[in-house]
Amino acid sequence: MLTEVVNHLWQSTLIAAVIAALMTNLRDNGAHVRYWLWWFASVKFLLPFSLLTWLGGALVRGSAPLVELDLGELPATLSAIAEPMPAGADWTSLGSVLLGIWIVGFTAVVGRWITRALQVRALLHSAVPYAGRLPANASGPAIRTSAALVEPALVGVFRPVLLLPSGIAEVLTRAQLDAVIAHELSHWRRRDNLTAAVHMLVEAVLWFHPLVWWIGARLIEERERACDETVVREGHDGRAYAEAILNVCERYVASRLECASGVSGADLKRRVLEIARNRVMSVVPIRKKLLLAALALATVMAPIIIGAVSSRPAPAQAQARSDRDVVPIVRINPEYPPSALAAQLEGEVNLQFTITAT
Repeated sequence: MLTEVVNHLWQSTLIAAVIAALMTNLRDNGAHVRYWLWWFASVKFLLPFSLLTWLGGALVRGSAPLVELDLGELPATLSAIAEPMPAGADWTSLGSVLLGIWIVGFTAVVGRWITRALQVRALLHSAVPYAGRLPANASGPAIRTSAALVEPALVGVFRPVLLLPSGIAEVLTRAQLDAVIAHELSHWRRRDNLTAAVHMLVEAVLWFHPLVWWIGARLIEERERACDETVVREGHDGRAYAEAILNVCERYVASRLECASGVSGADLKRRVLEIARNRVMSVVPIRKKLLLAALALATVMAPIIIGAVSSRPAPAQAQARSDRDVVPIVRINPEYPPSALAAQLEGEVNLQFTITAT
């Protein structure tokens, strides 16, 4: 079991490294593209390649192959890259210790999330419907106001609620408040709280892997930039929006729950500069789209092909040729027992051979 876990972590880390390398070519494109790539890297930690490999083998065993392929040593080479930890090692004693450590860490992470979620739930119970003025296009989630000094945030996973601090209309100008609400509505349309909850599950299961937490920081950074780009693209004044973010960060406390999307977060200085400049990101060109599509297809199809080729039975001719190629390395002539020779006895001797890889 530990061998499969190590191989799975290696495979997921390799995919995340490839995606991180691609990010250098996507810096001038929309943040939503980078967000979904990081989210794909996160979800890969929940999807072992062994499941896809098993699927490929099941497809071959369940039906006759359409094309006979002779890939030689290719399956073994790919398997060595995808699964560097050899199977068959005895990790029983070490596995029990690591399982105990994992349970402690998993419980601590989940307990922390539950505690913060209960705090947000208490804020929602004490909140009242928002009676202030809303933008004309503010249709979407329910909007409530709280007396707590919390920043405007979209809370909840399946039925999110936009929670505003009471008196925010006196703190922000009309244009600033409209931009802040537009930011939160962008989170609602993108289902950011739901995708963030999925990554929180990844963090709880793989709490010991530092790359998982680094990906979480990238997700928060890119989702906030994606909403910033949406606000600017909808026509809101960039400087007013940037001032609104600074005022919110100065007066209110950000939520510490990752699946509660607020207006603060990520690299605040960089965000404000990009918003104030009204920077518009370029559309992803067709060549980059083809590259991303090829990456996604290869990630899914490569383990399926490995499983299919590895499980494909060898043709009858190849088996016969392999049988003829088996030759004894050492040949020892048997000695007929003298007593049997004197008595002119004959018989048969049954031998059993165990042939190993060596």
